[in-house]
Amino acid sequence: MIITDGAKTYIEQMMKDAGISTLRFASEEGGCCGPSFRLTLDEPQENDIMDVINNVKIAIDPLVGDKVIPITLDIVIDEDGTGLVINGGSSCC
Repeated sequence: MIITDGAKTYIEQMMKDAGISTLRFASEEGGCCGPSFRLTLDEPQENDIMDVINNVKIAIDPLVGDKVIPITLDIVIDEDGTGLVINGGSSCC
């Protein structure tokens, strides 16, 4: 996984505002390709895989562990506002 510098800055501000120090990747039901990612500012769960990427503390649900390897987490700024976007990974639909 890659976290761009722009995404890092955005995530760090969200963490500071929420008083949380971890970004957690988990799975969410649905989609034609099976479970998709859910990103939360949350404390790690007992079986999570812990990592630090671009100085951001990450907790990864073991159910999505292998799926986060090829992705890039970036920031998008457009007329709808600012947010995170996941690039790469599976696009089987």
